[in-house]
Amino acid sequence: MSQQIINAANIALDAYSVIISIIIAGSIYLFKKVNKSAKWFAYTNIVAVIYGIADIIMWISEGTDAKWKLIALPLSSFVFFLFGIFIFFCYIMYIISYYRHTAEIGKSYVISCLVAVCLYIVFLVITLFTDCYYTISPQNTYSRGKYFILTVLIEIFLYCEALFLILKYHKNVMGFENIGFASFIFVPFICHIVQLANFGISLTSFGLSISFLIIFINLNQKMMLDIESTKIQYNENKLKSLELHKKTILYLTNLLENRDIETANHELRISNYVELLARQCVKRGVYSEKLTDDYIQKLKDAAPFHDIGKIYISDAILKKPAKVDDKEYLEIQKHAQDGATIVNEIISISYERDFTKMVSKMCKHHHEKWNGKGYPDHLREEEIPLCARLTAIADVYDALVTKRCYKNKVSYDQAFEIIRKEGGESFDPKLTEQFLEIKDQIIEITEKYNDNSIEGL
Repeated sequence: MSQQIINAANIALDAYSVIISIIIAGSIYLFKKVNKSAKWFAYTNIVAVIYGIADIIMWISEGTDAKWKLIALPLSSFVFFLFGIFIFFCYIMYIISYYRHTAEIGKSYVISCLVAVCLYIVFLVITLFTDCYYTISPQNTYSRGKYFILTVLIEIFLYCEALFLILKYHKNVMGFENIGFASFIFVPFICHIVQLANFGISLTSFGLSISFLIIFINLNQKMMLDIESTKIQYNENKLKSLELHKKTILYLTNLLENRDIETANHELRISNYVELLARQCVKRGVYSEKLTDDYIQKLKDAAPFHDIGKIYISDAILKKPAKVDDKEYLEIQKHAQDGATIVNEIISISYERDFTKMVSKMCKHHHEKWNGKGYPDHLREEEIPLCARLTAIADVYDALVTKRCYKNKVSYDQAFEIIRKEGGESFDPKLTEQFLEIKDQIIEITEKYNDNSIEGL
């Protein structure tokens, strides 16, 4: 094989290594959050880019046919050796920084690495005046120096330090991470040995690029696992927070509505009524295109908020043991708009936009009537949001079958008869029909979560 072919192959190998290192370093810095250990790996690849470019220049700058080559070869040779040792330093710092997440690592490892690097650089400076590491002939060609073995011995020492760190702390991380660390030791080392035996073939940079790819794949896998773990933890905390918030609102709305803990199951019953009615509608093909599982779950979660606007109604009106007058009734009507305002200004902080919109509509329009005689906007028929139409039936039914300070409860038969008569007047006739079909299940919910029950608390 001619020298020109060997040179071309070596340049191609170095160029490949440079491209790989650029991609890896760039990819790491594209991540939104990069920890300290990942930065050290990025530095390792940046150094490897300079190392690879210097090696390429060395291959193309031999000879005396151009003046620039007389400067380029000595300079690139120096840079090649200098950044070659910096690769080891950055990589060992990467290992130390990585393992420090799980263990206390003494400063002695960093100090010994620095001593080895400084010693290497001292001999490199001496090489400028002697033939220690390498020599440049009068014909401007590169060859190994008399004490080139010193570079190998120092690199072996650093290899051993990296290997010692991996062996000592490998149990602190997952197996695939240790494989990545070990690849830097064995792949470039084997390639280096092959290169020493076959001087014409440059494999060191190629070996580094292979190990860097393995490490980067493992690093990416680790980051994905960390992200997934963070997402799971975030979702768990979010669910706990939302559940706590929902429970708080559940009791708060009941206390605000009735000023009495004995009625704390009212909102829980409403939630179960609307869910049961919605699923019955899906079963019978009524509004089934809108009543998806997600919509029904939101509907159930939204129901406890429907009367939150009653926070602004005084005890004198809410607890009045008689029928309210016209002025007091107008005051009560304000709770629909007030509830929507509370939802939009406060509850929206903790809940997603679609859910907040549903709750707002439910609060504002659950007293609208099918015939347009409700409040506050006198909407009629399907102008009334579906969530509010469902809640309206559940709310009126529950008010009928439970005792309030201003009235006694009616029997189940009487309550369902009133609901039947109001179908097409106060309530959506389709929903009314489905509500009457599940009479027995509705009664079961009423009994299960009666005002004396602690099951919902």
